[in-house]
Amino acid sequence: MTTATSRSAVPARAGRKRRDASTEQALLLATDNLLTEKGNIDFSLAEVGARAGLSTALVQYYFGSKHGLLAALLEWSSSRYVSQINGLLAMELSAPEKLQIHLRALVKTYLKTPYIDRLLHHLISSSDDAEAQRISDFYVKRVVEFYRHLIDQGVREGHFRPVDPLHLYFILLGTADHLAARRRLLASALGAADLDMDFVGVFSAALNDMMLNGLRKI
Repeated sequence: MTTATSRSAVPARAGRKRRDASTEQALLLATDNLLTEKGNIDFSLAEVGARAGLSTALVQYYFGSKHGLLAALLEWSSSRYVSQINGLLAMELSAPEKLQIHLRALVKTYLKTPYIDRLLHHLISSSDDAEAQRISDFYVKRVVEFYRHLIDQGVREGHFRPVDPLHLYFILLGTADHLAARRRLLASALGAADLDMDFVGVFSAALNDMMLNGLRKI
């Protein structure tokens, strides 16, 4: 999920050296696959190298450490979602229309990268204050600010009532994270191998309806 996102907004990677983009991509994809399969962030650099068909030394060369690899993965896996948020703000659409687009993208993002919240919490808790702040600014602060702008626009248009954007953050991202974390259980209960795009469409539409009813100006 790579986009032209400013790399200065996220934690600097250790040991910036001459890199081959395809090798870096392969290592990030291997890490993404491992975390998605495991459902946690308990893995070794040797597992990443083996999954990518590359040596552990290359993982260390490109990212410096497991922490460096995880910081790079957060940027890589969330950059399209963050870019979509920035793009929505500039679109000539009503607040309800932006909310609908955003919720579908949110559900798709969390089902595709179900580890993202655990990764975020791990990086913030294991980083020094300055790095933790950069991580928070890159992801958490941007999302909360997006909700602030969205709510303000909806209030101006007469669609929404004033709501604390932080409440919206916890409600929506908490829902998406719970769905992603329980995807195998839910898929089994639904008699499916996994939650497919039909489910994404139906669920995001239901979530949109509930949010619009909750936000609607009375």
